[in-house]
Amino acid sequence: MREAELIANTEFSQVNQQIAQILHLGRIRRNPKIDPRKGRKKSAYEQLVRSISAKGIIQPILVRPVSDDPNYDHEVVAGNQRWMAAHDASLIEVPALIRPMSDQEARLIAALENQIRADLTPIEEAQHAVILLEDMANDHSEVMKALDWSRTKLDSRLLLAHACDEVADALLEEQIKIGHAELLCRLPASDQAGILLKIIEKNYSVEQTRARLLELTRDVSTARFDTTECRSCIHNSGANADLFEASLGASRCQNSVCWNRKTEQLISVRLIEAQEEHAVVHSELNLAKDSYVKLVARGEDGVGEQQAAACATCASFGAVVMVSRGREGDVIGGMCFNKPCHKEKTAAYKIALTSLSNTAPATVLGTTAGGKPAKPKAASAKPTQVKKSIRRVAFDLYARMSKQAVLNDRSLALAVAIVSMYFEMRSDLKSEVRAPMEKAMGVTSSLMPTARADAEIRLAQLGEEKLLTFMGSMAAASLFRTDSADAFEKSVSGAQSLKFMEYAQLDPTKGFTMNQTYLKAQVKAGIIEDCKRSGFATAYNEVKGEKAFEGLTTGKASALMDAVLAFKEFNWLGYLPTALELSVQGGKNPAPQQSESTQA
Repeated sequence: MREAELIANTEFSQVNQQIAQILHLGRIRRNPKIDPRKGRKKSAYEQLVRSISAKGIIQPILVRPVSDDPNYDHEVVAGNQRWMAAHDASLIEVPALIRPMSDQEARLIAALENQIRADLTPIEEAQHAVILLEDMANDHSEVMKALDWSRTKLDSRLLLAHACDEVADALLEEQIKIGHAELLCRLPASDQAGILLKIIEKNYSVEQTRARLLELTRDVSTARFDTTECRSCIHNSGANADLFEASLGASRCQNSVCWNRKTEQLISVRLIEAQEEHAVVHSELNLAKDSYVKLVARGEDGVGEQQAAACATCASFGAVVMVSRGREGDVIGGMCFNKPCHKEKTAAYKIALTSLSNTAPATVLGTTAGGKPAKPKAASAKPTQVKKSIRRVAFDLYARMSKQAVLNDRSLALAVAIVSMYFEMRSDLKSEVRAPMEKAMGVTSSLMPTARADAEIRLAQLGEEKLLTFMGSMAAASLFRTDSADAFEKSVSGAQSLKFMEYAQLDPTKGFTMNQTYLKAQVKAGIIEDCKRSGFATAYNEVKGEKAFEGLTTGKASALMDAVLAFKEFNWLGYLPTALELSVQGGKNPAPQQSESTQA
């Protein structure tokens, strides 16, 4: 399932848990900013109207409450087609799901719903992309993720957002193809309508349109790149004008491939150069019209000196590289790509200026009566989102200083090590092993790695001695990781156990006790063999009578187990079943202990 569909289904499933309410249709309004649909397929829409007339609305529309207009109680978020069809079908009431939400949430849900229905035109998709870009501070990656679009599709739709109304309508009415529209959108809006009429009149194909536009725009004198080589180029019409009786006019490039390559190279170089000086850089065609604003300290759109300085470090502050005809490669810096935030900062500055004017009359917005810049006392200025390069510098500084804190404080170092051990083995421990550990640490099993620092600081306050003891307990607990795959010596805990036994020269014989767990794991024949090898059978016969043990072997395995555990006259100390020897389980048996006489 596509991510956009998954998000939308999640949103809709939450409201679908509600019970639909019957609302008066006349009290519900459409918001074109939420649903930028420009048209509809006539036949499909007429079929929808007939269906609603006959059966009513089967799937409820999604609305949100509104209070800014006394004529309406709700506004459509998803289901604008059904809402409009209900009007045309003369319905009085409609079923609806009501969910309070912000403008941004409503726009996102509307975009996702339209994505799933897949009946938007490219122009309408462009409008959705423009709206979401503004909501997301022109963060292209976030919009791509929300809509499940590739960068290529997003850039294509943003290009269409530059279409004049005539081009948009022509594409909607299928008078031109999307390729025509993309070519026209690269031109100034004032030129698009006139050229559109010629394309429709002469029925130009996309390729014919491209060729004709290049003929009109490849004036060498207006080229933004270095034209030194063009002066003597055989493809320059002006360089060979004397060969013809009639001049072709201004020098024009007749090699579109070369012209386009030089222009694209210029723009690419300017983009790279701009990225060295600005936090974020966008190509003009990758932005919607009026989706960014020039940042200024004073004036009608000013944010104040302090805020302007803070904004310069914001991740939404940068430059635009122009690609429009005659301006290719121009870099326009000082741009804010987060217009909602800019609007808030401008409003706050105006309030501060108003407050200042009560004590120092102003003649021009942002200046005092003496003509000097006003300096209103405002809240501490800060960027909405500090750019990543600055944050990298900041956190590199913090890391280097914190490193010294860890090196100078053994308790803090031990605390970090303990928490690291906990996260490394937490998922592999059974609850009975993990729970006491978490209780001692003062954490729960839901602790996120990003919240580990609080736990580390608490532990560091316990002191070095307690932490060393606790670390030992943690290390010991690591030997009890679950081995759900029964990998034994190939599991983490299994390999550790074998190596630690070898390292400490431990003999499993000294740790073995005959118990029910072992007996249940063993087969009857194995139990009989253990009883004979250990001397249990002989001892049992001595106490219970000759051939008493043989009598046990003829009964059930459960009876034999009970008898073994109940017989206290035999001591199993010093015996180890063959199956429990280290060498049998993938390890090394301990070296035989030398007797005192041998050592002497």
